[in-house]
Amino acid sequence: AVCQRAALAAARRAAAAAPAGEELAGAIRKARKTWRQEYPEMLTRLVEAQSYSAQRAIAIAEAGLAEIYSTFEFVRGGEVVGVEAAMAAPSAARALHTATVAGSGALPTSLSVPYFGDSLSDQVLVDQVNAWADYGALEPAGAAALCAVANSAEWRDLRGRTFVALGATAELGPLALLLQCGATVVAVARGKPAKWAELVSMARASAGTLVVPLKRPASSDEEIAAAAGADLLTETPELAAWLAETLPALPKGATVGTYTYLDGELNVRISLACDLVCSSLVAKGLCAGVAFVQTPSQAFLLPAGCTEACDESYASSYLRLLRYEPNARPAAPVADGEPTRHAHDGYVPMQGPNYALAKAINHWRAVLARSRDGLTVSSNVAPACRTASMVAGDNKNARAVAAALAGMGNFRPMLVFNAETVAVLMGMLLIHDVRNPASVASPSTPLGHPLELLSAQAFHGGSFRVGVKPAALGRLFAITGFLFPSDPRPTSAGQLQRGSSAESVA
Repeated sequence: AVCQRAALAAARRAAAAAPAGEELAGAIRKARKTWRQEYPEMLTRLVEAQSYSAQRAIAIAEAGLAEIYSTFEFVRGGEVVGVEAAMAAPSAARALHTATVAGSGALPTSLSVPYFGDSLSDQVLVDQVNAWADYGALEPAGAAALCAVANSAEWRDLRGRTFVALGATAELGPLALLLQCGATVVAVARGKPAKWAELVSMARASAGTLVVPLKRPASSDEEIAAAAGADLLTETPELAAWLAETLPALPKGATVGTYTYLDGELNVRISLACDLVCSSLVAKGLCAGVAFVQTPSQAFLLPAGCTEACDESYASSYLRLLRYEPNARPAAPVADGEPTRHAHDGYVPMQGPNYALAKAINHWRAVLARSRDGLTVSSNVAPACRTASMVAGDNKNARAVAAALAGMGNFRPMLVFNAETVAVLMGMLLIHDVRNPASVASPSTPLGHPLELLSAQAFHGGSFRVGVKPAALGRLFAITGFLFPSDPRPTSAGQLQRGSSAESVA
C-alpha cells in the first residue's frame, strides 16, 4: 500500500512540475483506485511530458525523486525517521569491515560471449552484433558500442578503475566481466557464504581485485566468505558510510552501478536504498559516474527510425486487421523549435506498478546525474532474457513468463536471450560508456534531449520496433510459446538459424 501511495504521489508531483501539467496530475489522481490497470498509460504520458523540453525532463525527475524521498521512512528498532535523516546517522555498532581479494590471472586477449552453446569472439562477435541490429533487436548506436569494445584491447583493460556493484550477484550484473578485465570491484550483496565463496574464487582467478564488506574481520578466503555481505534494505546507512570510507583508498573515479531486483514492493524499497547510497556518494564527490541495466518494459523516448519501423511492421501485420493496438504512439507535444519526439509504452502489466516505480527511480536518477550533476551515466536497456527471477524460484508467474518468452520470437523482430549472454553484452556496453569520451554516457557529449541517454544504445530485443504494442501481444506470446515455441537467431547472412520459423507470425 505504501508503494502505491508513493507511486501515485510521485507521479502526481512529477506531472505537476511541468507547465500545464495539472491535467495529467489530475488524471493520475483519479486513477487512485484503478492504478494497477492505468499506470502504463499514466507513466507513458509522464515521459511524453518530459519529452517537451530538457528543462521539463529535469524538473519532472527532480519532483518524482523528491516525492519518493519524502514518502518513505527508515524503521529500525521501533524508531521511525526520514530516509535522509537515517543516512546521516549510521550506527557505529553496525560498522562494516573490509576485505580485499586480489586476483592473479592475466588479462584476456579477447572477449568471449556465450550464445546458445557457442562462444562468440573477435570478428564472429562483431558480425553477430551487426546481425542483431539489422534484425531490429538492437539500436545502431548500441551495435557500434559493442563492436568498439570487441575491437579495443585498450578499452578492455580496466586496471586502475573502480566499480561499485550494488547487487553484485545479479544474473545480469557485470561483476565477472569487470574482474576479468582487471577492474577493482567493490561488491555489495547479502550475506550468503556459498555465493561469496564463488565470488572470492572468481576474483582470485581473475586479473582484477574484489573489495568486500564484512560483518567481522577476516583473513582467509573461507573466513571472508563466511563474514562477507551486507543488506541494502536494513543496513543502508552503514553501507553508505563504509563506501565513503573505502572508496578514497581505491583507484579514483568510481562508477556506482545498481543491479538489484526483489519481488513486489520490495523492489521499490531496494531501488530507493540504492539511490540513497548513490546520492550520498555523489554528494561527497566520491563517484565519477553511475550505471544501470534497464528493462525494455518501461516508457522511453524512441531513437530515430524506431517509429517508422513500427509503422512499417504494423502495416504488414494481419493483427492490424484484428485491431490490435499499434506500437507507435502519436508524436508527443514539444516546445517551439524542438524536433518531433515519440514515446514508447513498453510496460508489461504482469510485472505490475511496483516494478514500474522501481525502474522510474533509476530513470529519474540517471537523467539528473548526467544532465544536472555532470556525471558519466551508463544506462542501457537489456533484452528480454531467461533469468531465474523470471522463470524459476518463487515467481508465481514463472510458467506464464516462460511461455511468453518462448513465443516472443514468433513476432519479428522480437528476440529472447539467455542471461549469460546478456550479462556479458551489458558489461561491454558499460565498458564502452566509461572508456569512450564521446559516448552518450559522457556529460560532455551533446544530446538532443536528456531522455536520449536512456534509449540511444538500447538492446531492446525488438520491442522498440515491433508493429503491435508489446503489452497487446502478451497473450499471443504465451499461446504461441506453448504451441509453437520459437528461438530465432539472426545471422550476418540475413538468415534465421534453427529453433525459429523463417517468417514471423505477425
